[in-house]
Amino acid sequence: MRARIGFIAVWVATTAAGIGISWAGVGDALRGTALPTQDLAAKVPVHEGRPPASDPSQEAVSFGARSASPTASPPTRTPTARPTSKRPSVKPSSSRPDGNVRTYVVKSGRVVLSLSADSARLVSATPDNGFQAKVWRQEKWLRVDLTDGVKGSAVFAQWNGHAPLVQVYEY
Repeated sequence: MRARIGFIAVWVATTAAGIGISWAGVGDALRGTALPTQDLAAKVPVHEGRPPASDPSQEAVSFGARSASPTASPPTRTPTARPTSKRPSVKPSSSRPDGNVRTYVVKSGRVVLSLSADSARLVSATPDNGFQAKVWRQEKWLRVDLTDGVKGSAVFAQWNGHAPLVQVYEY
């Protein structure tokens, strides 16, 4: 009887040690993928109302609204628009993002920016169903609107001799 209890105690201790070592090895890999993590960009203050007006003569890229049907509407074009993608999700570059990548989850979708010390770059913009993405980029600022024409969200990044400052507007 003592031998069986000893065997069970050794087996439980070995199994517990194996589980602990395995968790230590894969725990970091699971955080951020399978396990929820705190979004670092979630601490950005959200402003109510429309953001400052962009210069309409500047380049704007507009993408069609997402729909649940398999035949999504094609991207809409404005006279100054030059779409970089035919999919509703805006992905201007397939290269690996440099800098600090931040995700901004807003009421109308999700915007991902790569922030470096002296600029910001759009990684992707994914509007929710019924919304469309519009992107404006200039030398010292970047603006991404996810809108249905009446209401929406805007992520606005500015840098002019300083690190990018990101502001989020819900309107």
